[in-house]
Amino acid sequence: KLEHEGFTAWGEAALPPYLLETQKSVIEFFTAFSENNLSNSIDDWFARLKDKSENICAKAALDMALWDLKSQLENKSIAELLGIDSDKKSKSVFPLAAYTLGISSFDEMKLKIEEAKNFGFQFFKIKLNGENDEEVISNFKKLSDDSYAVDINGGWKNADEAMRKINWLAKHECLFVEQPLPKNSLDEMKLLKEKSALPLYADESCQRLSALESLQACHDGVNIKLMKCGGITEAHQMILKARKLYFEILIGCMSESSVGCSAAAQFTPVANFADLDG
Repeated sequence: KLEHEGFTAWGEAALPPYLLETQKSVIEFFTAFSENNLSNSIDDWFARLKDKSENICAKAALDMALWDLKSQLENKSIAELLGIDSDKKSKSVFPLAAYTLGISSFDEMKLKIEEAKNFGFQFFKIKLNGENDEEVISNFKKLSDDSYAVDINGGWKNADEAMRKINWLAKHECLFVEQPLPKNSLDEMKLLKEKSALPLYADESCQRLSALESLQACHDGVNIKLMKCGGITEAHQMILKARKLYFEILIGCMSESSVGCSAAAQFTPVANFADLDG
């Protein structure tokens, strides 16, 4: 929470269990940052934050709060400040927003799909783990005619397995496959991309701006998340570079509430898909 000249701004650090950051480390980051006698200039705060290469989730929280504050002070949306045209006349220009279906039984999936439809979702991202993938998709197809993509989280063992399953998914109207192989399997991903019938998106393989060029030969798209890259500032830089490298873009999230998801949603006008249901 930042307060300045009568305005209040918010940021959020979501901490999935596999990250090294904790509530304690985040609080220590904020405390150390605020004790450095910074000026009241937002630009000075941004400049100081730019030098921080650790505590990425904490950095993301402060970065999005600064953008929130800047937008209020200048009476513009964050998207406008970034030069993103968000004043669209037709809803059709915005990307489909995904509702994520975790690994679940048929009955559990049925309840989740009903909940999603009550909220107006028409697109699903289905988690797969390599064990009963065809059964999971078959269950979904029995329950819904809506569009879907799959997220493997690196769960397929090799390119041969991935190719077989991608060919099967392509026949069953899947839109794209996210992180089919482990994040460091870039050589196998190159072979997979050459023959894949579906677009391949990088998630765990795509963390920061510096990773983008190495992914060009093995992925068609990238999942950009504020918690991975340190906030709105670097996410915007990643989008600009990703477009130059001809990547498709998925704007994603981890376990953020509406605070973090709203910050990421500023990028939806320039994304192919959005996954902001944290």
